[in-house]
Amino acid sequence: MPENYINSDILEGIIYGRVEPHIYAFSTETIPNYMKVGDTYRPIEKRLNEWRKYYPNLERKYSDVAKADDQTFYRDLSVHYFLESEKKRKRLQTDSIPDIPYYSKEFFENTSIEDIQEAVNDIKSGFTDNNGKYQFYKFDSSRIPVAFVYERVLCFPPRPNQDKTIKKFKIAVDNGRTNLLMYAVMRFGKSFTSLCCATEIDAKIVVVVSAKADVKSEWKKTTESHKRFKDYEFLDSDSLLASDTVISDNLAENKKLVIFLTLQDLQGDDIKAKHQELFDNEIDLLIVDETHFGARASEYGKVLQSKTDINRELKGGDETLEELENSLKVFIAKIRLHLSGTPYRILMGSEFTDEDIIAFYQFTDIADDQQKWDEENLNKDDVKEWDNPYYGFPQMIRFAFNPNESSRKKMEDLKNNGITYAFSALFRPKSIRKDTVQNLHKKFEHESEILDLLEVIDGSKNDENLLGFLDYDKIKKGNMCRHIVCVLPFRASCDALENLIIENKERFKNLCGYEIINIAGVENETEFRNTQDVKTKIKACEAENKKTITLTVNRMLTGSTVEEWDTMLYFKDTASPQEYDQAIFRLQNQYIREFVDENNDVIKFNMKPQTLLVDFDLNRMFVMQEQKSQIYNVNTDANGNSKLEERLSRELEISPIIVLNHNKLVEVKPADVLDAVRKYSSERSVLDEATALPVDLSILNNPLLKEEIEKQGEIGSKQGLEIKAVETDGEGDDFDIDESNKGEENINEQESTYGSSEETKNDEISIKKKFATYYSKILFFAFLTDSKVISLQEILDEIDENLNNQRLAKNLGLKVEILNVFQAALNPFILSELDYKIQNINTLTNDSTLQPIERAEIAMRKFTRLSESEIVTPENVTERMINVFPEGAITEKTKLLDIASKQGEFAFACYKKFGKNVAKNFYSIPTSKIAYEFTRKVYELLELDVSHIESEFTSYDLIKEDNKIIKDNQVKINNDDMKFDVVIGNPPYQEKKIGTSDNPIYHLFMDVSYKIADQVSLITPARFLFNAGKTPKVWNNKMLSDEHLKIVEYSAKTSYFFPDLDINIMGGIVITYRNVNEFYSKIGIFTKFDVLNSILIKVSSADNFVSLSTLIYNQNKFDLMKIFADYPNYQNIIGSGGREKRLTTSIFSTLPIFKEDLSAKSDLKILGLIENKRTFRYISKNYIENHPNLEKYKVVIPKSNGSGAIGEVIPTVLIGEPIISAPKIGYTQSFISIGSFSKKSEANACLKYVKSKFSRAMLGILKVTQDNNKDVWKYVPLQNFTKNSDIDWSKSVQEIDLQLYRKYNLTEEEIEFIEESIKPM
Repeated sequence: MPENYINSDILEGIIYGRVEPHIYAFSTETIPNYMKVGDTYRPIEKRLNEWRKYYPNLERKYSDVAKADDQTFYRDLSVHYFLESEKKRKRLQTDSIPDIPYYSKEFFENTSIEDIQEAVNDIKSGFTDNNGKYQFYKFDSSRIPVAFVYERVLCFPPRPNQDKTIKKFKIAVDNGRTNLLMYAVMRFGKSFTSLCCATEIDAKIVVVVSAKADVKSEWKKTTESHKRFKDYEFLDSDSLLASDTVISDNLAENKKLVIFLTLQDLQGDDIKAKHQELFDNEIDLLIVDETHFGARASEYGKVLQSKTDINRELKGGDETLEELENSLKVFIAKIRLHLSGTPYRILMGSEFTDEDIIAFYQFTDIADDQQKWDEENLNKDDVKEWDNPYYGFPQMIRFAFNPNESSRKKMEDLKNNGITYAFSALFRPKSIRKDTVQNLHKKFEHESEILDLLEVIDGSKNDENLLGFLDYDKIKKGNMCRHIVCVLPFRASCDALENLIIENKERFKNLCGYEIINIAGVENETEFRNTQDVKTKIKACEAENKKTITLTVNRMLTGSTVEEWDTMLYFKDTASPQEYDQAIFRLQNQYIREFVDENNDVIKFNMKPQTLLVDFDLNRMFVMQEQKSQIYNVNTDANGNSKLEERLSRELEISPIIVLNHNKLVEVKPADVLDAVRKYSSERSVLDEATALPVDLSILNNPLLKEEIEKQGEIGSKQGLEIKAVETDGEGDDFDIDESNKGEENINEQESTYGSSEETKNDEISIKKKFATYYSKILFFAFLTDSKVISLQEILDEIDENLNNQRLAKNLGLKVEILNVFQAALNPFILSELDYKIQNINTLTNDSTLQPIERAEIAMRKFTRLSESEIVTPENVTERMINVFPEGAITEKTKLLDIASKQGEFAFACYKKFGKNVAKNFYSIPTSKIAYEFTRKVYELLELDVSHIESEFTSYDLIKEDNKIIKDNQVKINNDDMKFDVVIGNPPYQEKKIGTSDNPIYHLFMDVSYKIADQVSLITPARFLFNAGKTPKVWNNKMLSDEHLKIVEYSAKTSYFFPDLDINIMGGIVITYRNVNEFYSKIGIFTKFDVLNSILIKVSSADNFVSLSTLIYNQNKFDLMKIFADYPNYQNIIGSGGREKRLTTSIFSTLPIFKEDLSAKSDLKILGLIENKRTFRYISKNYIENHPNLEKYKVVIPKSNGSGAIGEVIPTVLIGEPIISAPKIGYTQSFISIGSFSKKSEANACLKYVKSKFSRAMLGILKVTQDNNKDVWKYVPLQNFTKNSDIDWSKSVQEIDLQLYRKYNLTEEEIEFIEESIKPM
């Protein structure tokens, strides 16, 4: 067996692809001496199985392809003709054999296999001789409609499901309903059904509004090609602009109108001005085509590039549902009909009641109706397979594979580096913009891994994780994967993939035969200007028997139909079920080719019986499948959640999912999906689950609920839960945060913008986050309770009956009276989904099959970060902190205390390392009441004593002055005075202040810890190591001189310790260990790098060392007496009660005394900020105090910049230049200056020095935050900037660095460190 062999036997019974027409024959003992002869355009066994329902013992006797040549078909009627006319075989009569299960006149008496073969031979001879004896069917390309020229020749009736929808529409209108929803999956025929609804109410003016112009051709074709709509004229915006009276002219001729407009049309002024009649008059039916909006919903997408990039990427993109709704307000419509291809909008709120929903139709319904029709009709002799109104809807086969090995390893590396959307990152191009110099947009960052992946898909290389399906024999024989669409994360990814395939054609067995159609790249944006260009290209390739690969991001994945597309490779991450559904169901349109004989009799040949979706994210496919099944059940059954497995079974039967398991392809069962989703759910936090729940904004109409929701804190799955119900005096862990790289870059480009007004959008985002907070409290209750609950109603019952649950609800901030109202008001779809999550989460914590430590591990994952004041320490960090203590320091007699427990994470780490006998002496003081509940849960799961958790006070009480908790180095835990040997923990970092910057409090927790225990291991901000930040300088120096304290681990990057935290704490994070019984070298001057420390020693010990900080000056100041003499009212405006002399950051916006233009020659020119942009303003010199360098040259730089990373580029603003006849230059608090030079050359020399790598390396010793204050320049040595200097300042900055290296005798290693670490300016 070859290496990486994959057993694909399971596919033998699943994959068949395009099926050639066949003549078949079978015999049955039920009708002896007869042979049934028929034809089929589906798999023969499938057709025979349909007959086996009546003749279980039938035996297949004959089968052969029913083709005279490659392009010509014949039917079973020709075989029947030969058997009757030439062989004189008689048909079965109705009275020939009594009580037969099912009669068919296609049974022939005394017919042999040889007779049938003779008939087939004669038919083929007749075709060759062209003797006219038999009917032959050829593909008639002239019958393919030419784009935009539609003859009104169609007259098919609505399918049964469409007819049912039309009738429900009429009933709803008759009952006075005016805002209706047709939810039906893509390929239902919503445009046709909608226009049928229009004819039902005899609508004279029908307006169709869509955000996307691509779907116009679909509406035009529907209107113009069907005889039912013969009275309707199709108009679009161009038609309206052609004449001022086009609408009234048509109406005067008794014509009815279907007017198609895009959102862009509505937002322009031209139509509104020229065709006011459309907006002044009442519209009979307004159809809102929303099928493509789901994928753009703002709550599911993030646009993460810069605004410039976004505007470039979004050119011609879609708009949002919110913008559409705003634009629709211009219409006065009798009836509004919303069309939705995904069910998620139904779940978004209570806009539609049951009476308003005229259709709820899933693909399983199509499959069920298709099957039902076949069962009732197909065995009738005069019925053809293609008479089924659902004939040709393809079956989707879904492959869920992991990527190839090299790609998986690269994705792991990306995830380890903090990239969440690693699969999209894998496909990131080197440039997302068109690079005309190096063509980097045509190259992937991870080219080798993607090439490897393509080779495995192609079948030219093997990998145990992935089937080379393009080389799979049955897919080839079944003419599958002929027209593939690849969905990529970035537009330039399309260019890179196209280039990669073309440049490596010789490496592929199958991909080399495809023509690449790049419809979304940045390389050639004009090649395919519209949807029709793409369709025409693919049709031309199909006519030439060429296979194609279409490359896109979002284009043509919403609302467009390309019938040839049969395979989709999903090469990007997405969290949006709408986007995913909209994309994959582009495959699910019918692709029928008609073969016609000379009498115009037609065979409809199914060109695409099966489609193939290949996804590289198993979890996504399973979660989406479970969610869709659940939504269907919720809509069709009040107790839908209980029948989820049954629903899944039917969905998987219709559209199987195939996965690889130990080198063997297997078909997924319902239990597999549920198990995978439960496993996935167990690894997600409650906050993630809460954020995924839809929001029902309609309940805000209830004043009680509105008040409750609005007082919640905002949530984000990474930002945490803020519990307002339990006060903590506003303490929190808000830090000086590095804003320069906050959050993760968007890994997928979008093709639309979001929201209307920024304020409205932000309000809605805020309220949705508050909803999520409230959901999370409910879900946390389900997880934390000891009771078994499966619904919100059971939670209410348990709170009513159980004291522990009453405590839990109180600590979570859940009020029974509000929960009751909330349950009654909540949309039933959302309530059912909430109940489902309650059941799943509650099951996780009560799983008795798991060991205590396993259940506790699940609990840790569910909690994650709790709030702004409660950042949970990751498990690997708690383990490292436990390991700090020397061997033997912790025994079964050791008393341990977590000084700031969030969820018992350190108790868990102790249990895991030392076992229960040590952990039973572990005590915890929670940071809040909610933290108490989380900690208590972990203790319970580990079977530890919950009385060891303090229940009355919180961690914050420990640092209050004159607290009675700590006395004589003992701590009161639940009223027992305890002496602890060890303190460990992650204390709160800062006290949150309103209206001013926050104050640190972590140092107070450190002092308390050192007071109550001999050994202490804490993780805290590290700014004190650099004598920086707001901790008292005296305290900083005390710590740096403490010989009992040592640094265990330090990192400037917060993510090193807290990978899920999307902020970076300035100055870094440190784990310290203090042991009063041990002596270590005092920390002294701390640097992040050993080599930098050696440089510091050389520089600071140099002869005549003087710090550059002696030349640094702060902002200019007011002469308040003179200002108030002229402007007495300014005393009420200037800060600190009129005492603030400094030119503060906002002073330009505060005082109108600053002018844009010069008023007098003596005026001073002041540099400052307005809306974060540098600008100058003028002020009378009379109002500004004298300043040491006001009349001098100086270098001005920002007071705050960067993140504190070593060697940052300092944005030097200017050299201030005093000109006697011009205003002098001063600056506000946003800046500092260096120097007070008499000559400009000296200021220039200083500027070069500031730009040097050497000076910025020395600056990096203490500059660990954004703050660029005087103190952080302490170790940057002052230089002589005159022409008499030992440094030649006329040289380049690079050459000046070399002189400085020589001056301070730096070694090669030290020079190399500076050169590699510091970026040039």
